Amino acid sequence: MQQVVDIVARDGAKSPFHRMCISMITHPDSDADTVAVLKAWTARIDPAAIPVSILSNPTTMQRADVRAPPGPRRRHLHRRARRRHPRNLRPHARQGRAVAAQVAEVLEILLDARDIFGPQKFGAHIIVGMGETEHEVLTLVQQLVDLGGHSHLFSFSRSRVRSWTTCRRRRRDQWRRVQLARYLIDYRGVRVEQMSFDAEGRVTGYGLPQAELEDVVNRGIAFRTSGCPGKFRDDVSACDRPYGDSPPSNIASYPFQPNKKDLQKIRRQLKIPVVQG
Repeated sequence: MQQVVDIVARDGAKSPFHRMCISMITHPDSDADTVAVLKAWTARIDPAAIPVSILSNPTTMQRADVRAPPGPRRRHLHRRARRRHPRNLRPHARQGRAVAAQVAEVLEILLDARDIFGPQKFGAHIIVGMGETEHEVLTLVQQLVDLGGHSHLFSFSRSRVRSWTTCRRRRRDQWRRVQLARYLIDYRGVRVEQMSFDAEGRVTGYGLPQAELEDVVNRGIAFRTSGCPGKFRDDVSACDRPYGDSPPSNIASYPFQPNKKDLQKIRRQLKIPVVQG
């Protein structure tokens, strides 16, 4: 950790890195370890130059851990992380527990993050393709926006969970429509209520005039990896996670700006014709 800090601190504001992300694991020690890493980083590197995000573990963290982690002479996680600028706090769900309990835990820490860090400084990871409808996942995206947060999408990969009967088909068409609609909700002010859906919950209209929708598709940003904002634009993530949710042969989240050939493929994957909103 000290070597990493030394190297990054040399460049300061000129660093090629856009953001520092501390990703917690599901273990009681991760709460204290997060504070230790955060202290080591912010002691040498100005968060105004390289912001800090925390990928939280809501199954072990409590509101008191976010505001005032236990232990002698430790500053509040909130105070240190937002010493100059508030940062994101993004929960992920623990596997192997009842869905209802997971949702309750994540929602509780998510609301705590909203209260402590403030609007636009928190969000949630959403995995797409686990049996939900497009309408359901986009309704969740809208709820996060209404709370003052953002959503960061992942395409579910069934290759590591072969027993899931609800995920037998890798639905790129579903994924592309959700990507596009989520981008419009998060960054273009379109509401899910303005969109139209078919009987199976698939998006058939995006709530925008055709010309505006074409412009969004052509820009390609909607299909890039979503996550915490980078240095230059809020809608271009600092976190590219190269091929983190797909193989290079069938890219789900583009870790780079899609080129003309990529955009042609994306249009084919959308499948259901885009109609005027």
